[in-house]
Amino acid sequence: MSPPIIQRPVLIPHRWPGAARTAFLVERPNRFLAVCKLGRRTVEAHVPDRGRCLDLLMPGREVALVAAAGPLRRTKYTALLARSGSGAWVSLDPGGAPRLVAAALEARILPWGLRVSRREIAVRSSRIDLLLEPGDVLCEVKSVGAARDGVALFPDAPTVRGLRHLALLSHLARRGRRCAVVLCAQRGDVRAVATDDDIDPAFARALRRAAAAGVRIGAIRCAAHLDGMELHCEIPVLL
Repeated sequence: MSPPIIQRPVLIPHRWPGAARTAFLVERPNRFLAVCKLGRRTVEAHVPDRGRCLDLLMPGREVALVAAAGPLRRTKYTALLARSGSGAWVSLDPGGAPRLVAAALEARILPWGLRVSRREIAVRSSRIDLLLEPGDVLCEVKSVGAARDGVALFPDAPTVRGLRHLALLSHLARRGRRCAVVLCAQRGDVRAVATDDDIDPAFARALRRAAAAGVRIGAIRCAAHLDGMELHCEIPVLL
C-alpha cells in the first residue's frame, strides 16, 4: 500500500521584502498611519489598507511591521498584518490580493480552469485587475479583511470604486462578455464570505445584481503568516 501523498501548502511571499517584526498598535491617527510600539521604541508605519479595519487596528492589538524601502518614504515601516480577535493574523495589503487569486488559479485551488494572461486591464474609465484565459474573462478581485462569526465581510467601508466595477461588469455580462469577481479573504479563520449589508447596502445589492446578470462570483481563503500568505481553498459566497 502506497503512503498517502502529503501536499505542501502553497505559500506566497509578501510583496514587501524583509523580515516581519511584531509590534503593538498605539493609535491610528488616520487611515494611512499607524503609531506602534516596536520593542522600546515608538515608530510610525504606513497602513496600505484604506478601510476602517475597526475590528483589527485597535489600540493594544498586535501588528506585524516590515522596514520600508526608499529614502522618500515618510514612515520607516509598513504595517503588513494585524492580529484579529480570534488570534489569526490578517493581511493589511489589499493590493496583494490579485496575485493570490492568480496563484490560486494556477494551483487549481480556485478550480475554474482559467489562468491569468494580463493584469490591470483598462476598460472604459476603469481598470480591472485580471484578464483570464481561455475565454477572455475580465476578473475583478476584492480583498476581504473584516469578519464576524466566522464569515468574512466586504466591504468594511462604503466603496464607490467597488460599485463602479460591479456596474461595469454587470453591463458587459448582460452583453455577452464573460466577467467574474473574486473575493479574497486574507485571513485563515473564516468559512465563507458575504457582503456587509449594514456597512454598504448599495454594494450588497450591486453584487446580487451582478450575479443575476451572469457575472461569476467566487471566493478563496488565505491564511496570513509572518513570512507570506498561505493559499487554503475556495469558500462559498453568501449572497
